[in-house]
Amino acid sequence: MKKKNDLPRTDEELLEMHRRERTRHRRRGIITLVVIVVVVLVAVAVGVNQARKSISAQVSSSDDSEVQSAEVTVGSISTTVSGSGTLADEDVESVEIPDSLEIADFYVEEGDTVSEGDLIATVTNASLLTAMSDAQASLDTLDEELEDAADDEVEEEITTSVSGRVKVIYAEEDDDVATVMYEHGALLLLSLDGYMAVDITSEALAAGDEVTVTDSDGETYDGTVEEVVDGTATVLLTDKGPVYGDEVTVTDSDGSEVGTGTLYIHSSLAITGYAGTVEDLEVSENEAVDAGDTLLTLTDTETSANYDALLKEREEMEDLLEDLIAIYKEGGVCATVAGEISSLSESSSSSSSSSEMTATMTDSSTSSDSSSSGYTTVATISTNENMIITISVDETDILSLSEGQEATVTIDSIGEDTYTGTVTEISTTAESSSGVTSYSADITIDKTDDMLSGMSASVVITIEGVDNALLIPVDALHQTSSTAYVYTEYDESTGEFSGMVEVTVGLTNSSYAEITEGLSEGDTVYYTESSDDSSSFDMSSFGNMGNMGDMSDFSNFSGGSDNSSGGRGEMPGGN
Repeated sequence: MKKKNDLPRTDEELLEMHRRERTRHRRRGIITLVVIVVVVLVAVAVGVNQARKSISAQVSSSDDSEVQSAEVTVGSISTTVSGSGTLADEDVESVEIPDSLEIADFYVEEGDTVSEGDLIATVTNASLLTAMSDAQASLDTLDEELEDAADDEVEEEITTSVSGRVKVIYAEEDDDVATVMYEHGALLLLSLDGYMAVDITSEALAAGDEVTVTDSDGETYDGTVEEVVDGTATVLLTDKGPVYGDEVTVTDSDGSEVGTGTLYIHSSLAITGYAGTVEDLEVSENEAVDAGDTLLTLTDTETSANYDALLKEREEMEDLLEDLIAIYKEGGVCATVAGEISSLSESSSSSSSSSEMTATMTDSSTSSDSSSSGYTTVATISTNENMIITISVDETDILSLSEGQEATVTIDSIGEDTYTGTVTEISTTAESSSGVTSYSADITIDKTDDMLSGMSASVVITIEGVDNALLIPVDALHQTSSTAYVYTEYDESTGEFSGMVEVTVGLTNSSYAEITEGLSEGDTVYYTESSDDSSSFDMSSFGNMGNMGDMSDFSNFSGGSDNSSGGRGEMPGGN
């Protein structure tokens, strides 16, 4: 006899059984998920506790010998910019001779000390005599050209070659013509076609429209639209009366304003000149003139521009000949300043024109081995007064530097002595390397007998300083992104710091920090010399939170939804 439960079940009973079985699986999955979440939370709590202990261990040292204490003291503090470079002579003079002169012998060596007038080198007689002969020949030629140019004169009257109306007069009596031309580009401006013009922005006007133009004094003139291009209308009006550069208003036939603009000459002619002095103005503004009319009369017209150029060239040739004669009479090239020979280099012969030859002493800032075309530097002389150190300055510090700031310089090869220098030049040209931008600054110091060009030097420039400041060792200061604090108590028995006090920090440097609020003179702070900011700690504390094991199954949780196979949703550990 079959039991009741063994009887064949209906479809409704089978469906109900399937629903109950799926519900039990879902409940088991939820319970499993809750258990996993609880385990994770416990592990996180353990990790945080371990991290806190790690922080406390870093802040509180169990080794009492590492703990330092310091009293808050009153003193001075300053911020600095530092750098290093090499010594170089500052006041260096260059001795130059023309390439056409050939050096015979040097009478000095690098490092020798010379006085003003000492012989540096001799040149070959052949090259020197040839240079003097060429210079004299050039002078003779220039004299002939000057005689011819003496008859060249600027016209005493400036006239117009066309008819028109004078609209602008830049020149005044006693003005230098060249100066007026340099400042204005013209002596006068003429209107040639009888019109002034003004451009206005208007979409309402068309070529040929009649308008009214009102000047700044209220005077009105009839105007006509000449053309309209890209929304800009050009209005023409008579050139008799309106003032060049005046601001005018344009109205249409209905009296409505359509725009404003500045008057200009529609077709202008610039009257020019190049030399002389204005004696009289023969015309006035708005006056009509005919072709051939005189506009200006000039004085000082006897010297032409060509004559002036020739005269300047002759003066230069005179100086050249004097220099060559000096070399001839003195027996060679001599020092014009006292100092030390920094370098020597032999000149080379070239085919440069003898009219460009010279032997001069020039400042080193503008000289080089070939400082100008056709010249050669044969020697450089250091005056032994100053030396320069050029240092590299980071872009974050360059704006804090200024010329005249004091610097402290140490030179390794000399010893521990310090020297006082001054910032004398700051370069605003950036140099970039590997993504880092820097600038350069020159520091000048007085030269001593021990200083040699090329020695390494360290520079510290004082930027900002505070006197009577409350100071603590910078190691005692703890800083986060939002606050700064110190510890004022230390328990030797437990090795723990306490008494945390928030402070306001002023200037800091590599050794000390200024405290502007939070501490008083005589207060004691505790710290360790190797202490880092307490906000930094080893994140490895979280590495093995609770030995949770492989959490990969967690990614398979489907939330109990039906899967693509049409069966029931799978829960980890659901069976």
